[in-house]
Amino acid sequence: MSGKKLIRIFLLLLSFFLILYGYGYYKRYDTITHLEEKIKLGRYQDALASIQRLQDSPIYKIMAKFRKEDPMISFNKGVIYTLLENKKEASVEYRKAMETNDPVLKARAIYNNANLIATDMDFSTAALQYTEVLKIDANDFQAKKNLERMRLGEQQFNTMFSPEQQEREDRIEALKLIPWGMKYKYSGEQKIRW
Repeated sequence: MSGKKLIRIFLLLLSFFLILYGYGYYKRYDTITHLEEKIKLGRYQDALASIQRLQDSPIYKIMAKFRKEDPMISFNKGVIYTLLENKKEASVEYRKAMETNDPVLKARAIYNNANLIATDMDFSTAALQYTEVLKIDANDFQAKKNLERMRLGEQQFNTMFSPEQQEREDRIEALKLIPWGMKYKYSGEQKIRW
């Protein structure tokens, strides 16, 4: 073969792969756009099915061989699983999305994962996650507010099982057992001041 034919074949193959990559990128963008619409309409199963169709398409599979899993798709799958109340799958998808280099997407994935952790009453781990979000975006008001809530919840959870709390509850129970006589018969609940 001559040099011109080799260059033509190379350019033809290169253009084919570029067109294939562009079409795959378009399908990804189109799917993500339609996902937002389906989620807003509450059609979560349909949105999850469209992601599955995208991931099962041959073009996406070819693109996946050259790069790691798409963090935007993982994030959207996490959102859908959260809305479907499948916390375990949602947490897995959010962790995949956290591996991105995009700081905005990473912060959103960490924030949503922290919300899942907070619903399981693991206040200290959720607080650590909210701290990570604030390291990325120090002006995130919701993360600051939720971090304060987690610290307050952790503090209340720790004092709930403290000896002082138990002693106070024992004193309240003891006061309820004291006969108050006829003076308080019609006054409703007993009022105790501390």
